[in-house]
Amino acid sequence: MLSGPPEGGAQPEAPAATPPAPTAGNPAAEVTLPSGRTLAVEVAETPLARQRGYMFRERVTDQEGMVFLMGEMDFHPFWMKNCRVSLDILWLDDGWKVVHLEQNVPPCRQDPCHNYTPMQAALYVLELQGGLASREGIRLGDRIIFKRPPGKP
Repeated sequence: MLSGPPEGGAQPEAPAATPPAPTAGNPAAEVTLPSGRTLAVEVAETPLARQRGYMFRERVTDQEGMVFLMGEMDFHPFWMKNCRVSLDILWLDDGWKVVHLEQNVPPCRQDPCHNYTPMQAALYVLELQGGLASREGIRLGDRIIFKRPPGKP
């Protein structure tokens, strides 16, 4: 998933069709869903990692996800340029509460790609396999628990 342009702004150039970031498939943390289920997650905390997200991935399993640490509370738009699979996108506030949810967001196959923007400001974004949020019963107001391994900030 790629962070889209600001509201009303031009869409940025997508990175060239290259393989995923070197951390692809190497979880750096975990999240616990409201159901109690724990998933291994990659952490996208640099601008490049946030831009690349799940681009070019052939699959995302129901055992994994990606957390975007956005750095500031804002209405962070996302788009599905160069994504190959459907995803659920959860926007979370500073307490990891779900403030907006888009389910089964389809890949964007041609420009212009649609922007998905939350109705409330968020500090974090969690991407999951398309349909997983529904299967796990995730709703607005639910809390996600984020945990890094010992020694990680």
